[in-house]
Amino acid sequence: MNIDDRIKKDLTELYNNGATPGDIQNALLLDGLIQAEDGQTSFATRALPKYYGGDRKAKTVMVMLNLGYGVAEANQSLSHDLERRSMKNAIDLENYHQSYITYNYDNNRKDNFDLKQAFFLHKWKDTGINLPLFSDKSELQPLLDARHIVLTQKLGLELIPYASRSFSKFNPQKIHLLVPFVETLFDEIFSHDRKYVIFCSRKFHAVFDAYNKVHPDAIKFDKKYVSMGKIGDSKISGSCSLITINFKNKSLKAIIANTFPHQGLPNAYRLMEMYGTFCYKQYLKHIKNR
Repeated sequence: MNIDDRIKKDLTELYNNGATPGDIQNALLLDGLIQAEDGQTSFATRALPKYYGGDRKAKTVMVMLNLGYGVAEANQSLSHDLERRSMKNAIDLENYHQSYITYNYDNNRKDNFDLKQAFFLHKWKDTGINLPLFSDKSELQPLLDARHIVLTQKLGLELIPYASRSFSKFNPQKIHLLVPFVETLFDEIFSHDRKYVIFCSRKFHAVFDAYNKVHPDAIKFDKKYVSMGKIGDSKISGSCSLITINFKNKSLKAIIANTFPHQGLPNAYRLMEMYGTFCYKQYLKHIKNR
């Protein structure tokens, strides 16, 4: 299924024939994939899913694992999320899409995870993202501008569109359930010409290994764990992996930014910029080796 079909299906189930909320069946299906808190499912089943954000035709794509939001909290916040996205109800597809294209809410919130993306991409060239002048010492407004621009001018994708606070080790008996979600990602990525495709977690190694068991050699690991050593003056080592994806008779080179979600880098903007610069240089070498 493509992203649009998945969104329509999920929102229809969430709307529950007019009795919002119902349970999203694909979120229920993934229960047990990762460890959950007692009495909860692995992922939120009664919250708005998020498959993408920003420009779907963008040159630069960043792919995350899923929404970092507590299951119980997400399940209880549906009415608030509908209101701030100007959605009339859970099947208001027009305003659902508009909210994730424009991010016309929370514009005055300094979100560290969003800013990590801006600093990671700060030194990359020809991304299609017109970032303003900013640094880790900037005043609030340039940072807010950088946050909004990086959200709206790239394409952000989520492997799993359902919220969970933490993302623990995959259950090997369940990881095959992610294969259709990977196909949906690839369908969206390959729908337009892309220059940079960045997967932001070393956990994508396990995801792609599972995908290759169903579709042999679809994803080739050209280089695993290229190390930059310590990131600046931190104790954290940075690495990336370089891959080639083959999908529906097309091929593209991509990178796995293994260290991007490291919990030791929550708002270390200067270090994230250094790590992003390292990944960019490795990506350039990767592209030249076509």
